[in-house]
Amino acid sequence: MLNLQRVAFYLSALLILFAPLYYAGKTAAGELIIECIGLALLFCVLWGGLYAKKLFGFAWFYLFASLALALMYLLPVPFDFWQSLPGRGLYAESFLWLKAQGVEMAFFQLSIVPSQTILSLLMLIPGLAIFISAVSLPDQFVKQLVYIFLTMAALQGVLGLIQYASNDLFFVFGMEYHGRMAQGMYVNRDHFAALMEMALPIALGMLLYNIGRHASDRYRGGSGLPVNQLLLFSFAALIVFLGAIFSRSRAGVFLVLLMVLLSSIVFSRHIGGKKSVGWTSVFMVISGGVAVSVGLIPVLNRFIETDPSEDGRWPIFKTTVSIIREFSPLGSGPGTYDEAYRAFQPAEQVFYVNHAHNDYLELLVEMGAAGGFIILGFFVLYLYGWYKMRRYVWNRMRFLQVASGLGVLAILIHSLVDFNLHTPANLVVFAMLSGVFLRKNRRFHR
Repeated sequence: MLNLQRVAFYLSALLILFAPLYYAGKTAAGELIIECIGLALLFCVLWGGLYAKKLFGFAWFYLFASLALALMYLLPVPFDFWQSLPGRGLYAESFLWLKAQGVEMAFFQLSIVPSQTILSLLMLIPGLAIFISAVSLPDQFVKQLVYIFLTMAALQGVLGLIQYASNDLFFVFGMEYHGRMAQGMYVNRDHFAALMEMALPIALGMLLYNIGRHASDRYRGGSGLPVNQLLLFSFAALIVFLGAIFSRSRAGVFLVLLMVLLSSIVFSRHIGGKKSVGWTSVFMVISGGVAVSVGLIPVLNRFIETDPSEDGRWPIFKTTVSIIREFSPLGSGPGTYDEAYRAFQPAEQVFYVNHAHNDYLELLVEMGAAGGFIILGFFVLYLYGWYKMRRYVWNRMRFLQVASGLGVLAILIHSLVDFNLHTPANLVVFAMLSGVFLRKNRRFHR
């Protein structure tokens, strides 16, 4: 069992390290490697039975129900039934024309583009694998896994700051150059900012935990401040915060500031309220000073140079809502948003739209009522995670779980204006943090 746990830990660590390394998994080769690692991890966790009794019943039901609903779109159905489904009329005309030309289809599937649905479902493997791994592994392995994630995020943040400060194409590593901004190894700077948002509560939580532990040790006559850990977490928090700021992502800047505020509020009661607020204030002053010294004005200008009402996302949202109505209640099939959008795209939109820039709307287009169940079910699960956590002792693991919950909240908010969960690296991190947040903590208040 111990060997299997170690193998699962190493595979999880490899997945966390590699996923953001190779263009955030946004290449065919990157996706294939991530899926292979995820498949090996899933096999290890399931075959070894590491998941047994590690998650409450409703969460398992939600996972199985969501997977079953997604797989439903690959079921074969007769053409007459298929063309009667909502939204299929336009596509049915094409198939009837092909049939008249002598091209016969053996069977049809609920998805309008089954190949895209298969590719989309394959990408769920690494997310599912690392979620179950984070739920199943012993505390010491989960702590190390979170620290590995934080180290990876800090390294991405360092690269992002180098990109911003140097403005040198060499540090973009062949990716599309978008001007002077931090993006790490991400093709999309907003998705890079989302990684920073998820990492910041971890860094701040561990920073405040070590401050609180120092106060407790002094009270008990202990040895004193764990200086090395305090410095490391302070450095990680600073780098991650600045990385998000210099991504020049408006949502990223807003959400890292929100994470600082929420981390201070949530953790303050458990290390001494004034002390927590004091330390986070110091952190903000230092971060702000460094940001200004590097050149924060161009970043802030992005907030005022563009009217939010003129953002190109709003027309996409409007069209997306009409597609939801057209395909309701079944949806077009997982991974088929861009194919469905082509038939409804207004003539004045001369650019290619491959995502809704809102993960919730995109899921409703693709899975209709089933997508609504997935969204609502996850929010219920997320709220229950906070509810059950009230019984846990405020040890290091609870700090990590609370910080993970805040990281999950950041990506849930950011997904209102972007498609972060369609980037493999962020999907993997989101799944890992969700697993850490929802895992059972064996230490309870008496």
